[in-house]
Amino acid sequence: MEHDMGYDLEDALKREGLSREDLKALRNPPIEGVPTTITDKQLACFLDACDKNIDETRKVLKIYYDIRKTSPELFSNRDPLSAPIQQCLQNQDYFPLPTTPSGYSVVFHRLKNSRASNYQFDEAIKTYFMTIDSCLYSQGPRPGIIFLFDMKNVGLMHLTRINMSSVRKFFSYLQEGLPAKLKAIHVVNVVSFFDKIMYIIKPFIHAEILNMLYLHTSNANFEKFYDEWIPKSCLPSDLGGDLKSIDELHQDHMKEFERQRNYFLSEEGQRNGEPNKGEESTEKMLRSLSID
Repeated sequence: MEHDMGYDLEDALKREGLSREDLKALRNPPIEGVPTTITDKQLACFLDACDKNIDETRKVLKIYYDIRKTSPELFSNRDPLSAPIQQCLQNQDYFPLPTTPSGYSVVFHRLKNSRASNYQFDEAIKTYFMTIDSCLYSQGPRPGIIFLFDMKNVGLMHLTRINMSSVRKFFSYLQEGLPAKLKAIHVVNVVSFFDKIMYIIKPFIHAEILNMLYLHTSNANFEKFYDEWIPKSCLPSDLGGDLKSIDELHQDHMKEFERQRNYFLSEEGQRNGEPNKGEESTEKMLRSLSID
């Protein structure tokens, strides 16, 4: 099944204390709007995110698929090789980082350059959600997930690119449909006009999420951050870490995105009842290349 995830299920069940009996319980009765072809690996992420609560997991599963169905601008046409996604990958950096000593997944994002005209808001959100999915695909269910944003190249003109409807859907998905336990949102190199950004997004953020938001200015002392959240061993060299540079890590992840292409195409086909969507998309691309 190409729409299945790549992590080791047995390791994940043991690590997170999940049971196959609970996975079976999620299938009966079927949940309206949830594909009957959903795999145990997919279900395990939701079950873990909901602390093994079956009723809550069923609720989140429905919300997850409802949001993806009603928000095609953020969840459809997710071919990593498509022109819009490639445009995002050329102008922004996206990648998961290694899991922390506490077992948390970390997803990093920043703008590669400061030119606002290169920033396509909906496509950027789509690519960010794909990066979260890529992280879950490889790392599976974890004790939590941390979002790490770098605002180094963000300018006031970027605010004019924001789509308010997509902002609402972005936070709705993160707060109600995310198949992972959100533990923290860290923002580094915070810009002086961050209050204007908060004015835009605050109406859509639950108090619980606001309490998870940590802001770090460019001259902040990061020693506490390294000790309590993400150690240097799990961070890019640009942020004082021991890993490769942000650009190198992003280039590595672009290759990973390409390797996961069939998963993204097949997962979308799974949601839409088109099990061979990945193969069909590849055939269309090859025909297009032949015509060109």
